[in-house]
Amino acid sequence: RTYRGELPPQAVPWPMVKALLASIDRQSKAGWRDACILHLASYYGLRPSEIVSLRVDSIDWEAQVLHVYQHKTRSELVLPLGQPTLQLLRNYLQHDRTRRAAEHPALFHRARCPYGPLQRYAIGDILHKRSQEAGLPAFGSRAYRLRHTFAMRLLARGVGIKAIGDVLGHRSLESTCTYLRL
Repeated sequence: RTYRGELPPQAVPWPMVKALLASIDRQSKAGWRDACILHLASYYGLRPSEIVSLRVDSIDWEAQVLHVYQHKTRSELVLPLGQPTLQLLRNYLQHDRTRRAAEHPALFHRARCPYGPLQRYAIGDILHKRSQEAGLPAFGSRAYRLRHTFAMRLLARGVGIKAIGDVLGHRSLESTCTYLRL
């Protein structure tokens, strides 16, 4: 019998995440989109459902923040955006967002027909595709691995469990401790 807390963390080493992000060909179809999605998941710990629910107006360019609605807790999280993230989002909006995307307010859309907003399961598919292209099989199709990696990075930097749980949108410390395997 295996208990939940005795399994190792599902996080992957940070150099592997950086290699994944660096390997994405931004000139390929949906390259900028995939880079933005995986960047938001790994640097901000966003859930797939939170990523696909982002809208163009979720980005406050002037205040340099991202407004994320957390469905699980029914609350809004306001995250400060760093300059690399802002530049990545600008590049995506300029180069990769299709003309038909203007019909839908969602930030991220399907690259092929039928055009429309992404579904949350697509984030795992994107991670799987891009990790295979990079020759990094450790990710699989579990998009939550990037979220776990984000949590472990915060813990390694000395951030408290309560603060990590707040950013991840957890209602209890037990949920956060499960992520961190504490």
